[in-house]
Amino acid sequence: MRVSSLRGPARALVVPVPTEGHFRPFLPVLQRLAKSRISFTVLCNQERCDELSRFKANGEFGDLDVDFMPLFRDFLKLDPPTPFPHMLDDWKHRSTEIDPSRFTCMITDMFTYFLQDDADKWRIPRYTLISTGCYPALYFIHGDQIVEGGWLFSNPDKRHQNFTLPGLELFSPLHCPRMELLSATILPKIADSFRKSAGSLFNSFEAFDKEPLEIMSRQLEITQFPGKETPKVFAIGPLVSLPQPSANFHELTSKAGDSSREFIDWLDGQRKSSVLFISLGSMKPLPKRGATAFAEALEQTGIPFFWVLRLPPGVSLEEYLPSGFEARSKTRGIVSTRWVQQQELLQHPSIGGFLSHCGWNSVMEAISAGVPIAACPMYAEQGLNAKYIVDVLHIAVEIKYKEDYCDFDSKTVAVAIDTLMDEHKGANIRQNVLNMQTARFEAVTKGGTSYRSFEKFISTILNHETVT
Repeated sequence: MRVSSLRGPARALVVPVPTEGHFRPFLPVLQRLAKSRISFTVLCNQERCDELSRFKANGEFGDLDVDFMPLFRDFLKLDPPTPFPHMLDDWKHRSTEIDPSRFTCMITDMFTYFLQDDADKWRIPRYTLISTGCYPALYFIHGDQIVEGGWLFSNPDKRHQNFTLPGLELFSPLHCPRMELLSATILPKIADSFRKSAGSLFNSFEAFDKEPLEIMSRQLEITQFPGKETPKVFAIGPLVSLPQPSANFHELTSKAGDSSREFIDWLDGQRKSSVLFISLGSMKPLPKRGATAFAEALEQTGIPFFWVLRLPPGVSLEEYLPSGFEARSKTRGIVSTRWVQQQELLQHPSIGGFLSHCGWNSVMEAISAGVPIAACPMYAEQGLNAKYIVDVLHIAVEIKYKEDYCDFDSKTVAVAIDTLMDEHKGANIRQNVLNMQTARFEAVTKGGTSYRSFEKFISTILNHETVT
C-alpha cells in the first residue's frame, strides 16, 4: 500500500547527463525547485558541478540547502566519448557514497535508466526529465518492440517503412537514432525505466505536442507495470529562459560580454529579418561535403548569413570551406568558429531564418524567438524532430537528403534557404512559427498549461508518498 513518507522535508536527487543539450533544460528546473523551497543535490561531472557552484555563489538558488557532487567522469575526454557506459560504470562503483535517506524523490535524465532500480530499492519516486520532444520519447517507450521487430536503421528491409507502432506512424527508421549501442542494447532498458518511473517531465508545451502527449499518456497506462501506478506526464516547457517577445534586444544582450559584441554590431547593420543564422549544435561537426554544399548554396542565393561552424579537430577553416569562400562572401556574411550565445542572438531583429540540426533545445529557442527553421538533422533523434516540425506543424522547411544525414547537394540547400527566406514563399511558415511563439509564451505565463503542469509537479513532490 502507499503511506506518507517518514523522510524529512522534500529533497530531490538530481542526475543530469553532462552534455550541453541534456544539461541545459535542468537549469530552469533547479531554479523552480529553489523558488519552491525544495532542496536538492546534483550528481554530475566536475565541470558541471563547478558551473552550478558559480550559480550558487551568485545567489541563483538563494539560501537554499543545495549541493553538487562530481560523481561522474568527464566522459567527453574519454574514448569512446559517450555518456551511457561511463555513467553506468561510475554509478556502479560509487553509488554507495549516496545516502538515500536524505532524498524524497529523484529527477534524472531520460538516459539514466539504471537509476530506476535504485529508486525502487530506496522507495523514492523517480521522475525523468525528457530533453527531447514527445515523439522521440514515444520511440524510446517502444524500445523493446523496435528491437524485436527489427525497426532499426541498420535493417535495410524496414529502413523506409513507416512504423506500425502507436504514435510513430508518421516516421520510419530513417528518422530515428542510428547509434547501435543505444538502439539494440539500451532501448529496451530505457523503455522499462519509463514505465516503472513515477512520471516524466517534458521540455515541451501542450499547444506544440498535444497529440503525442495524449498518446504518451495512453501508452503509459496500457503498458503499466503490475504494482506500479501509471506514470504521470508533465509538459513543463519550453525550458529556456527568455524574455517576452517585446523585450528590447540590446537590453537582453547587455550582459552578453565582449565575445558577442562584434556579432551584435554586425547584425545591427543588417535589414530586419534578412539574415540566415546557421548553427548545427555542439556535439558533432558538419561533414566536409555538407559544409561545401552549405557554402555553395549561400553563394547561389546571395542571402546574408551568420554561420557558427564547428570544425573537426585539427582542421583549419581555410581547408574546410571552398577556396576563396570567405573572401567572396565577407561583405554579406560571417563565419565564426567561436562559441556564441545562440538563444540570445536568435532574438536579434535582423535574424529571419535558422538553419538548424533540429536539436530539441534549438527548436524551442527558435520558437521562443519566432524564427522559422530550415531543418538539417545530423544525428540522434533530430530526424524525428525535423519530420514533425516540417510535415505536421509547418514551421520549417526540409533540406532533403538522399539516404543519410548530410547527403545532399548545394542546389537542394539553396532551394530550402530560398523558400525559408523569401518574403512570399516563406510567408505561411513564418506566420505559423509566430502563432506557435504566442502559444509558447501563453503556456509558461501564470495560468498557462506549462505553468499549471509545473505547479502540479511541485505539489506532487511536496506531498510525496513512498511504497512500504
